[in-house]
Amino acid sequence: MNSKKKNVDVSAEAFVSMAIHAGQNPTNEVHGLLLGSSNKDMILVTKAVPVCHEIPTKPLLETALSLASSSEEDLVIIGWYTAPKRLDDKHPGPVPLRIAANLPTSDVEPVLLMIDNDALALCLTDENPKDDVVKGFGKDFGQQWLEPLSLSVTNEKKAFEAATSAFSNGIPVVDLVDHFEDTKRDWIGNNLLATHVAKIV
Repeated sequence: MNSKKKNVDVSAEAFVSMAIHAGQNPTNEVHGLLLGSSNKDMILVTKAVPVCHEIPTKPLLETALSLASSSEEDLVIIGWYTAPKRLDDKHPGPVPLRIAANLPTSDVEPVLLMIDNDALALCLTDENPKDDVVKGFGKDFGQQWLEPLSLSVTNEKKAFEAATSAFSNGIPVVDLVDHFEDTKRDWIGNNLLATHVAKIV
């Protein structure tokens, strides 16, 4: 595998999904899958699939991987995202690190994305965050996903606008745990949020 680390580009829809998932669960850690594609120089995060707003169990993780893989045939699993419980956590904790290390991503080295809660709070209240809202990490020499990666958000200004308006209007993100509690709620597509983002971006 090429040792040169790839840059990460996050779609506006994936960014908003992660931001709202974290924003609507401010006292819990959140977790989710990243789907997309990869080329020689770039990992393209097309979709963020929310999994839970708690520490994920092994059965929950296996179910999420199976369902997401079968429902999004044009995309592949390329990583994991998380937002920590504590506002001041700036590095991924042991749970997302362990998940990233064991993701079945074929020939792509998984990427781990982490929401910076301080920056997110500013973003969702229509203020300009000084730090990146989403940080990317790849595998370092210690075999941990702690090496910072270069990350960009497609159409970032509009993505921030979409996240702010979705949050203020109470447009929800449904994760797999929510779906288990009410199977009528759409968790992979999250079409209500996707439609909102498309109107703005």
